[in-house]
Amino acid sequence: MKKYDVIVAGAGPSGSMAARRLAQHGATVLLLEKQPFPRDKPCGGGVTLRAASVQDIDLSPVIERTIHGARFSLRLGETFDRLHERPLTYMTQRARLDAYLAERAAEAGADLHDGDPVREISVNGGAKVRTDGDAYTAPVLIAADGANGLVGRTLDLRTHYEEAVALEGNVPCTPDIPEDWRNVVALDLGGMAGGYGWVFPKGDHLNVGVGAWKYAGFTLRSKLSELARRFGFDESRLQNLRGHHLPVRIPGTSIARGPVALVGDAAGLVDPLSGEGIHMAFASGSLAADHALRVLAGEASDMTGYQAAVDGELQPELTVSRRLQELFNFAPPPYLAMMRRSEAFWCFFCQLIRGEMTYLDFVRMIGPLRVAMDLFADMAQKRRMSKVQAGLALMARAGAR
Repeated sequence: MKKYDVIVAGAGPSGSMAARRLAQHGATVLLLEKQPFPRDKPCGGGVTLRAASVQDIDLSPVIERTIHGARFSLRLGETFDRLHERPLTYMTQRARLDAYLAERAAEAGADLHDGDPVREISVNGGAKVRTDGDAYTAPVLIAADGANGLVGRTLDLRTHYEEAVALEGNVPCTPDIPEDWRNVVALDLGGMAGGYGWVFPKGDHLNVGVGAWKYAGFTLRSKLSELARRFGFDESRLQNLRGHHLPVRIPGTSIARGPVALVGDAAGLVDPLSGEGIHMAFASGSLAADHALRVLAGEASDMTGYQAAVDGELQPELTVSRRLQELFNFAPPPYLAMMRRSEAFWCFFCQLIRGEMTYLDFVRMIGPLRVAMDLFADMAQKRRMSKVQAGLALMARAGAR
Protein backbone atom coordinates (compact mmCIF):
# COMPACT_ATOMS: atom_id res chain seq x y z
CA MET A 1 0.00 0.00 0.00
CA LYS A 2 1.49 3.32 -1.10
CA LYS A 3 1.36 6.43 1.06
CA TYR A 4 0.92 10.03 -0.05
CA ASP A 5 0.30 13.32 1.71
CA VAL A 6 -2.83 14.01 -0.38
CA ILE A 7 -4.93 11.96 -2.78
CA VAL A 8 -6.90 13.94 -5.38
CA ALA A 9 -9.71 11.99 -7.06
CA GLY A 10 -10.47 13.54 -10.45
CA ALA A 11 -8.13 15.42 -12.79
CA GLY A 12 -10.48 18.09 -14.11
CA PRO A 13 -9.79 21.80 -13.56
CA SER A 14 -10.38 21.72 -9.80
CA GLY A 15 -8.45 18.50 -9.14
CA SER A 16 -5.45 19.46 -11.26
CA MET A 17 -5.38 22.92 -9.69
CA ALA A 18 -5.30 21.43 -6.19
CA ALA A 19 -2.70 18.80 -7.10
CA ARG A 20 -0.38 21.29 -8.76
CA ARG A 21 -0.47 23.77 -5.86
CA LEU A 22 0.14 21.01 -3.34
CA ALA A 23 3.06 19.58 -5.30
CA GLN A 24 4.59 23.03 -5.70
CA HIS A 25 4.63 23.31 -1.91
CA GLY A 26 6.42 20.00 -1.48
CA ALA A 27 3.51 17.68 -0.72
CA THR A 28 3.45 14.18 -2.19
CA VAL A 29 0.29 14.01 -4.28
CA LEU A 30 -1.52 11.22 -6.09
CA LEU A 31 -3.78 12.57 -8.86
CA LEU A 32 -6.27 9.93 -10.03
CA GLU A 33 -8.37 10.15 -13.20
CA LYS A 34 -10.73 7.35 -14.15
CA GLN A 35 -10.34 7.83 -17.92
CA PRO A 36 -7.10 7.91 -19.91
CA PHE A 37 -6.08 11.30 -21.30
CA PRO A 38 -7.01 12.86 -23.59
CA ARG A 39 -10.63 12.44 -22.61
CA ASP A 40 -13.52 14.76 -23.35
CA LYS A 41 -16.16 16.10 -21.02
CA PRO A 42 -19.50 17.71 -21.86
CA CYS A 43 -18.92 21.42 -21.29
CA GLY A 44 -19.02 24.64 -23.26
CA GLY A 45 -15.30 25.00 -22.58
CA GLY A 46 -15.35 28.76 -22.01
CA VAL A 47 -12.63 30.09 -19.70
CA THR A 48 -13.56 33.64 -18.75
CA LEU A 49 -10.89 36.23 -18.07
CA ARG A 50 -11.99 36.03 -14.44
CA ALA A 51 -11.33 32.29 -14.36
CA ALA A 52 -8.00 32.63 -16.16
CA SER A 53 -6.86 35.21 -13.61
CA VAL A 54 -7.04 32.57 -10.85
CA GLN A 55 -4.42 30.49 -12.67
CA ASP A 56 -0.70 31.20 -12.50
CA ILE A 57 0.12 29.24 -15.65
CA ASP A 58 -0.14 30.21 -19.32
CA LEU A 59 -3.30 28.79 -20.90
CA SER A 60 -2.49 29.99 -24.43
CA PRO A 61 -1.41 26.53 -25.70
CA VAL A 62 -5.02 25.29 -25.39
CA ILE A 63 -6.91 28.48 -26.29
CA GLU A 64 -8.63 28.01 -29.66
CA ARG A 65 -10.60 31.23 -29.90
CA THR A 66 -10.45 34.58 -28.11
CA ILE A 67 -13.90 36.08 -27.74
CA HIS A 68 -14.46 39.83 -27.95
CA GLY A 69 -18.23 40.00 -28.05
CA ALA A 70 -21.63 38.36 -27.99
CA ARG A 71 -24.55 37.93 -30.39
CA PHE A 72 -27.70 38.31 -28.29
CA SER A 73 -31.25 37.28 -29.05
CA LEU A 74 -34.50 36.94 -27.15
CA ARG A 75 -36.37 33.66 -27.68
CA LEU A 76 -34.70 33.10 -31.07
CA GLY A 77 -35.81 36.47 -32.35
CA GLU A 78 -33.79 39.31 -33.88
CA THR A 79 -30.10 39.28 -33.03
CA PHE A 80 -27.75 42.13 -32.17
CA ASP A 81 -24.00 42.10 -31.56
CA ARG A 82 -22.07 43.83 -28.81
CA LEU A 83 -18.27 43.94 -29.13
CA HIS A 84 -15.47 44.94 -26.79
CA GLU A 85 -11.94 45.92 -27.72
CA ARG A 86 -10.51 43.71 -24.97
CA PRO A 87 -10.95 39.92 -24.68
CA LEU A 88 -13.86 38.62 -22.62
CA THR A 89 -13.53 34.84 -22.77
CA TYR A 90 -11.18 32.19 -24.07
CA MET A 91 -12.59 29.16 -25.85
CA THR A 92 -11.03 25.76 -25.21
CA GLN A 93 -11.95 22.12 -25.66
CA ARG A 94 -12.08 20.23 -22.39
CA ALA A 95 -10.21 17.27 -23.89
CA ARG A 96 -7.21 19.54 -24.43
CA LEU A 97 -7.65 21.85 -21.44
CA ASP A 98 -7.94 19.07 -18.86
CA ALA A 99 -5.00 17.12 -20.27
CA TYR A 100 -2.90 20.29 -20.26
CA LEU A 101 -3.75 21.12 -16.63
CA ALA A 102 -3.07 17.54 -15.52
CA GLU A 103 0.31 17.61 -17.30
CA ARG A 104 1.22 20.84 -15.47
CA ALA A 105 0.33 19.15 -12.17
CA ALA A 106 2.54 16.19 -13.07
CA GLU A 107 5.39 18.53 -14.02
CA ALA A 108 5.08 20.15 -10.58
CA GLY A 109 5.57 16.72 -9.00
CA ALA A 110 2.12 15.16 -8.68
CA ASP A 111 1.93 11.43 -9.43
CA LEU A 112 -0.66 11.31 -12.23
CA HIS A 113 -2.52 8.04 -12.77
CA ASP A 114 -4.99 8.41 -15.63
CA GLY A 115 -7.14 5.49 -16.68
CA ASP A 116 -7.09 4.32 -13.05
CA PRO A 117 -10.61 4.67 -11.57
CA VAL A 118 -11.30 4.74 -7.85
CA ARG A 119 -13.14 1.59 -6.79
CA GLU A 120 -13.28 1.75 -2.99
CA ILE A 121 -12.91 4.49 -0.38
CA SER A 122 -12.75 4.38 3.39
CA VAL A 123 -11.99 6.98 6.02
CA ASN A 124 -10.52 6.27 9.43
CA GLY A 125 -8.43 9.18 10.58
CA GLY A 126 -6.99 9.55 7.07
CA ALA A 127 -8.28 8.20 3.78
CA LYS A 128 -7.73 4.88 2.03
CA VAL A 129 -8.42 4.53 -1.69
CA ARG A 130 -8.33 1.41 -3.82
CA THR A 131 -8.12 1.51 -7.61
CA ASP A 132 -7.69 -1.16 -10.26
CA GLY A 133 -3.94 -0.69 -9.94
CA ASP A 134 -3.23 -0.56 -6.19
CA ALA A 135 -4.30 0.77 -2.79
CA TYR A 136 -3.22 4.14 -1.39
CA THR A 137 -3.47 6.05 1.87
CA ALA A 138 -3.17 9.74 2.72
CA PRO A 139 -4.07 12.12 5.55
CA VAL A 140 -6.19 14.18 3.12
CA LEU A 141 -8.54 13.26 0.25
CA ILE A 142 -9.75 15.94 -2.18
CA ALA A 143 -12.75 14.86 -4.25
CA ALA A 144 -12.85 16.45 -7.70
CA ASP A 145 -14.88 13.67 -9.31
CA GLY A 146 -18.00 15.59 -10.33
CA ALA A 147 -21.53 16.12 -9.09
CA ASN A 148 -22.30 12.41 -8.85
CA GLY A 149 -18.79 11.38 -7.86
CA LEU A 150 -17.97 8.17 -6.05
CA VAL A 151 -16.29 9.89 -3.10
CA GLY A 152 -19.35 11.88 -2.05
CA ARG A 153 -21.70 8.94 -2.59
CA THR A 154 -19.54 6.46 -0.71
CA LEU A 155 -18.90 8.71 2.28
CA ASP A 156 -22.45 10.10 2.35
CA LEU A 157 -20.98 13.54 1.78
CA ARG A 158 -23.20 14.63 -1.06
CA THR A 159 -23.77 18.32 -1.43
CA HIS A 160 -27.40 19.40 -1.62
CA TYR A 161 -27.95 21.38 -4.77
CA GLU A 162 -30.50 22.55 -7.25
CA GLU A 163 -29.96 20.79 -10.53
CA ALA A 164 -29.86 22.19 -14.03
CA VAL A 165 -29.26 20.15 -17.17
CA ALA A 166 -27.72 20.92 -20.53
CA LEU A 167 -27.69 19.34 -23.98
CA GLU A 168 -25.05 20.17 -26.57
CA GLY A 169 -23.56 19.10 -29.87
CA ASN A 170 -20.89 20.24 -32.32
CA VAL A 171 -21.25 21.65 -35.83
CA PRO A 172 -18.05 21.20 -37.91
CA CYS A 173 -16.54 24.43 -39.25
CA THR A 174 -16.93 24.22 -43.01
CA PRO A 175 -16.59 26.91 -45.71
CA ASP A 176 -20.30 27.70 -45.48
CA ILE A 177 -19.98 28.78 -41.81
CA PRO A 178 -19.73 32.61 -41.78
CA GLU A 179 -16.42 34.15 -40.72
CA ASP A 180 -18.11 36.36 -38.12
CA TRP A 181 -18.52 33.34 -35.81
CA ARG A 182 -14.79 33.39 -35.08
CA ASN A 183 -14.70 35.91 -32.22
CA VAL A 184 -18.25 36.12 -30.85
CA VAL A 185 -20.47 33.78 -28.87
CA ALA A 186 -24.23 33.60 -29.36
CA LEU A 187 -26.51 33.81 -26.32
CA ASP A 188 -30.23 33.24 -26.79
CA LEU A 189 -32.06 34.29 -23.65
CA GLY A 190 -35.56 33.93 -22.29
CA GLY A 191 -36.48 30.72 -24.09
CA MET A 192 -35.37 28.16 -21.49
CA ALA A 193 -36.56 27.82 -17.90
CA GLY A 194 -33.66 29.19 -15.86
CA GLY A 195 -31.14 28.85 -18.68
CA TYR A 196 -30.22 29.89 -22.20
CA GLY A 197 -29.04 28.70 -25.57
CA TRP A 198 -25.52 29.23 -26.87
CA VAL A 199 -23.14 28.94 -29.78
CA PHE A 200 -19.46 28.81 -28.81
CA PRO A 201 -16.80 28.85 -31.57
CA LYS A 202 -13.85 26.45 -31.28
CA GLY A 203 -10.93 25.76 -33.57
CA ASP A 204 -12.65 23.28 -35.89
CA HIS A 205 -16.29 23.38 -34.81
CA LEU A 206 -19.08 25.37 -33.18
CA ASN A 207 -20.40 24.10 -29.87
CA VAL A 208 -24.21 24.52 -29.87
CA GLY A 209 -26.16 23.92 -26.69
CA VAL A 210 -29.10 24.68 -24.42
CA GLY A 211 -29.48 24.55 -20.65
CA ALA A 212 -32.41 24.77 -18.22
CA TRP A 213 -33.58 23.70 -14.80
CA LYS A 214 -33.93 19.94 -14.54
CA TYR A 215 -37.73 20.02 -14.43
CA ALA A 216 -37.66 21.43 -17.98
CA GLY A 217 -35.08 18.95 -19.21
CA PHE A 218 -37.57 17.15 -21.43
CA THR A 219 -37.76 20.28 -23.64
CA LEU A 220 -34.04 20.48 -24.40
CA ARG A 221 -33.95 18.27 -27.49
CA SER A 222 -36.55 20.32 -29.31
CA LYS A 223 -34.98 23.57 -28.05
CA LEU A 224 -31.59 22.52 -29.41
CA SER A 225 -33.13 21.77 -32.80
CA GLU A 226 -34.82 25.18 -32.88
CA LEU A 227 -31.58 26.93 -31.90
CA ALA A 228 -29.59 25.18 -34.62
CA ARG A 229 -32.15 26.05 -37.28
CA ARG A 230 -32.38 29.66 -36.11
CA PHE A 231 -28.69 30.23 -36.67
CA GLY A 232 -28.67 28.45 -40.01
CA PHE A 233 -27.00 25.20 -38.99
CA ASP A 234 -28.10 21.91 -40.48
CA GLU A 235 -29.42 19.95 -37.51
CA SER A 236 -28.35 16.68 -39.13
CA ARG A 237 -24.73 17.85 -38.91
CA LEU A 238 -24.77 18.02 -35.10
CA GLN A 239 -22.12 15.62 -33.79
CA ASN A 240 -21.24 14.27 -30.34
CA LEU A 241 -24.66 15.05 -28.93
CA ARG A 242 -24.53 14.69 -25.15
CA GLY A 243 -26.21 15.91 -21.99
CA HIS A 244 -24.81 16.77 -18.58
CA HIS A 245 -25.81 18.11 -15.18
CA LEU A 246 -25.01 21.54 -13.75
CA PRO A 247 -25.08 21.40 -9.93
CA VAL A 248 -25.92 24.63 -8.08
CA ARG A 249 -25.02 24.32 -4.40
CA ILE A 250 -27.55 25.23 -1.74
CA PRO A 251 -25.65 27.50 0.68
CA GLY A 252 -24.53 25.91 3.92
CA THR A 253 -24.61 22.29 2.75
CA SER A 254 -21.68 20.11 3.66
CA ILE A 255 -18.66 19.96 1.36
CA ALA A 256 -16.05 18.80 3.90
CA ARG A 257 -15.89 16.21 6.63
CA GLY A 258 -12.84 14.99 8.49
CA PRO A 259 -9.98 14.50 6.00
CA VAL A 260 -12.23 14.85 2.92
CA ALA A 261 -13.13 17.96 0.91
CA LEU A 262 -15.26 18.31 -2.22
CA VAL A 263 -14.23 20.80 -4.91
CA GLY A 264 -15.59 22.09 -8.22
CA ASP A 265 -18.71 20.35 -9.54
CA ALA A 266 -18.47 17.78 -6.73
CA ALA A 267 -19.22 20.67 -4.36
CA GLY A 268 -21.93 22.13 -6.63
CA LEU A 269 -19.90 25.29 -7.22
CA VAL A 270 -21.41 26.39 -10.53
CA ASP A 271 -22.29 30.03 -11.17
CA PRO A 272 -26.12 30.02 -11.29
CA LEU A 273 -26.45 33.03 -13.60
CA SER A 274 -23.99 31.96 -16.27
CA GLY A 275 -23.84 28.18 -15.72
CA GLU A 276 -20.04 28.52 -15.82
CA GLY A 277 -18.07 26.29 -13.48
CA ILE A 278 -14.39 26.59 -14.40
CA HIS A 279 -13.77 29.75 -12.38
CA MET A 280 -15.10 28.20 -9.17
CA ALA A 281 -13.29 24.94 -10.02
CA PHE A 282 -9.97 26.79 -10.05
CA ALA A 283 -10.84 28.83 -6.95
CA SER A 284 -12.10 25.89 -4.86
CA GLY A 285 -9.17 23.68 -5.90
CA SER A 286 -6.79 26.39 -4.74
CA LEU A 287 -8.60 26.81 -1.40
CA ALA A 288 -8.64 23.05 -0.80
CA ALA A 289 -4.90 22.87 -1.45
CA ASP A 290 -4.25 25.69 1.01
CA HIS A 291 -6.21 23.95 3.75
CA ALA A 292 -4.68 20.56 3.00
CA LEU A 293 -1.25 22.15 3.56
CA ARG A 294 -2.47 23.40 6.94
CA VAL A 295 -3.52 19.85 7.86
CA LEU A 296 -0.15 18.48 6.78
CA ALA A 297 1.65 21.15 8.79
CA GLY A 298 -0.34 20.31 11.92
CA GLU A 299 -2.06 23.70 11.91
CA ALA A 300 -5.51 22.14 11.40
CA SER A 301 -6.89 18.76 12.44
CA ASP A 302 -9.12 18.24 9.40
CA MET A 303 -10.53 19.88 6.24
CA THR A 304 -13.52 21.61 7.82
CA GLY A 305 -11.70 24.92 7.55
CA TYR A 306 -11.98 24.55 3.79
CA GLN A 307 -15.76 24.65 3.97
CA ALA A 308 -15.58 27.76 6.16
CA ALA A 309 -13.34 29.37 3.52
CA VAL A 310 -15.75 28.49 0.71
CA ASP A 311 -18.70 29.79 2.72
CA GLY A 312 -16.85 33.03 3.47
CA GLU A 313 -15.04 33.69 0.18
CA LEU A 314 -16.88 31.94 -2.66
CA GLN A 315 -20.47 31.28 -1.62
CA PRO A 316 -21.47 34.93 -1.16
CA GLU A 317 -20.72 35.52 -4.85
CA LEU A 318 -22.76 32.48 -5.87
CA THR A 319 -25.66 33.53 -3.63
CA VAL A 320 -25.91 36.96 -5.28
CA SER A 321 -25.58 35.31 -8.70
CA ARG A 322 -28.51 33.08 -7.78
CA ARG A 323 -30.64 36.11 -6.89
CA LEU A 324 -29.72 37.81 -10.14
CA GLN A 325 -30.62 34.66 -12.04
CA GLU A 326 -34.09 34.66 -10.50
CA LEU A 327 -34.51 38.33 -11.42
CA PHE A 328 -33.33 37.90 -14.99
CA ASN A 329 -35.52 34.88 -15.70
CA PHE A 330 -38.54 36.62 -14.20
CA ALA A 331 -38.56 39.17 -17.06
CA PRO A 332 -35.71 38.90 -19.61
CA PRO A 333 -36.84 41.55 -22.17
CA PRO A 334 -35.87 44.66 -20.15
CA TYR A 335 -32.37 43.32 -19.56
CA LEU A 336 -31.89 42.54 -23.25
CA ALA A 337 -33.12 46.03 -24.13
CA MET A 338 -30.58 47.55 -21.73
CA MET A 339 -27.84 45.32 -23.13
CA ARG A 340 -28.67 46.58 -26.61
CA ARG A 341 -29.09 50.29 -25.89
CA SER A 342 -27.06 51.06 -22.78
CA GLU A 343 -23.31 51.32 -23.07
CA ALA A 344 -23.07 51.41 -19.28
CA PHE A 345 -24.97 48.12 -18.92
CA TRP A 346 -22.81 46.45 -21.59
CA CYS A 347 -19.64 47.67 -19.84
CA PHE A 348 -20.97 46.33 -16.54
CA PHE A 349 -21.54 42.93 -18.18
CA CYS A 350 -18.00 42.98 -19.60
CA GLN A 351 -16.54 43.90 -16.22
CA LEU A 352 -18.26 40.91 -14.63
CA ILE A 353 -16.97 38.52 -17.31
CA ARG A 354 -13.46 39.93 -17.11
CA GLY A 355 -13.41 39.81 -13.30
CA GLU A 356 -13.02 43.57 -12.95
CA MET A 357 -16.25 43.65 -10.95
CA THR A 358 -17.81 40.96 -8.78
CA TYR A 359 -21.44 40.25 -8.01
CA LEU A 360 -20.80 41.61 -4.51
CA ASP A 361 -19.45 44.81 -6.05
CA PHE A 362 -22.75 45.10 -7.91
CA VAL A 363 -24.73 44.74 -4.68
CA ARG A 364 -22.63 47.43 -3.03
CA MET A 365 -23.05 49.65 -6.09
CA ILE A 366 -26.87 49.55 -6.03
CA GLY A 367 -26.99 50.34 -2.31
CA PRO A 368 -30.57 50.61 -0.98
CA LEU A 369 -31.94 49.13 -4.19
CA ARG A 370 -30.77 45.78 -2.78
CA VAL A 371 -34.09 45.65 -0.89
CA ALA A 372 -36.05 45.87 -4.15
CA MET A 373 -33.75 43.31 -5.79
CA ASP A 374 -34.41 40.82 -3.00
CA LEU A 375 -38.16 41.48 -3.09
CA PHE A 376 -38.47 40.82 -6.81
CA ALA A 377 -36.08 37.87 -6.62
CA ASP A 378 -38.34 36.31 -3.96
CA MET A 379 -41.37 36.84 -6.21
CA ALA A 380 -39.53 35.27 -9.12
CA GLN A 381 -38.50 32.29 -7.02
CA LYS A 382 -42.07 31.64 -5.89
CA ARG A 383 -43.26 31.77 -9.50
CA ARG A 384 -40.49 29.39 -10.55
CA MET A 385 -41.31 26.93 -7.77
CA SER A 386 -44.93 26.79 -8.91
CA LYS A 387 -43.69 25.95 -12.40
CA VAL A 388 -41.39 23.31 -10.95
CA GLN A 389 -44.31 21.63 -9.23
CA ALA A 390 -46.35 21.77 -12.43
CA GLY A 391 -43.43 20.36 -14.43
CA LEU A 392 -42.91 17.50 -11.97
CA ALA A 393 -46.59 16.65 -12.12
CA LEU A 394 -46.44 16.62 -15.94
CA MET A 395 -43.42 14.31 -15.86
CA ALA A 396 -45.18 12.01 -13.39
CA ARG A 397 -48.26 11.77 -15.61
CA ALA A 398 -46.09 11.07 -18.65
CA GLY A 399 -44.27 8.32 -16.76
CA ALA A 400 -47.53 6.73 -15.67
CA ARG A 401 -48.70 6.26 -19.26
